[in-house]
Amino acid sequence: MEAQAETEDSRRTHSVVVFYLLAFVFSWLGWLPQALHARGLFPFDSPLFSLLGGCGPTLAAVVTLLFFRQKHQIPALFSALFRVRASAGWYFFVAGFWFVAVALALAGMGIAGLPLPALSSLGWLSLIPVFVTMVISNVWEEIGWRGFALPRLQEKFSDLQTALVMGLLWSVWHLPLMLNPQSPMASLPWYGEVLFSLSLTVIYIWLYRQTGASLFFVTVFHAMSNTAAFVLLELGVFVSSYPFVVGITTVFAVGIILGFGTKQFSRAAVGQAGR
Repeated sequence: MEAQAETEDSRRTHSVVVFYLLAFVFSWLGWLPQALHARGLFPFDSPLFSLLGGCGPTLAAVVTLLFFRQKHQIPALFSALFRVRASAGWYFFVAGFWFVAVALALAGMGIAGLPLPALSSLGWLSLIPVFVTMVISNVWEEIGWRGFALPRLQEKFSDLQTALVMGLLWSVWHLPLMLNPQSPMASLPWYGEVLFSLSLTVIYIWLYRQTGASLFFVTVFHAMSNTAAFVLLELGVFVSSYPFVVGITTVFAVGIILGFGTKQFSRAAVGQAGR
């Protein structure tokens, strides 16, 4: 029995390594040609490259489960998306956090004496289709990161250790976008992006635990994050507001760690998705 348990544990560890390798390969196969094309070093671009880049984590999770002969676990990856039962407070949190963060960032810019945008210049109703688009595109990350990798890493590491591993890898995963001059991320400092990724990962893990291992809430939160980035980009303050957004997110993440400790960002045990 012990030998069997060790074999299963080893297989799950290897599956995480394989997953991350495949996630990088699939996504970078899409994003690197785009980055090279933007610099005149690749002959063409295609929307299929963006599709492959964004879907890389989910594709990697499915291929990994098939490779390790665990296809019976694939439905669990997607069923967690429909885990929507939680108190009303969590709906308000995922819907409102980024509104508050943007407002605080703009307030910080005003206090610092930086130019503020004209909020009336933004078509606010246009944010609805933007948000829907973000949900459709971001869900493929969450199925991989939180649906597959997170519960497996939590079996071996504390939540803080898991956040450090996932956050750093997530930051490196974005590297082709940061090297693409046509991507908004190319204008951001790398150290800010690393800190932002680490802080966000802490929040994602906390949210995942607090909502009963739900991919629905982390997906909506992720989509709201990118919708907020779209707002700041449209207002012309994406770069100037970035230090404030990172600071706000970091303070919130530190608050989670101080409030719940480093071992588990929740006081209640929760189920594991994608196992």
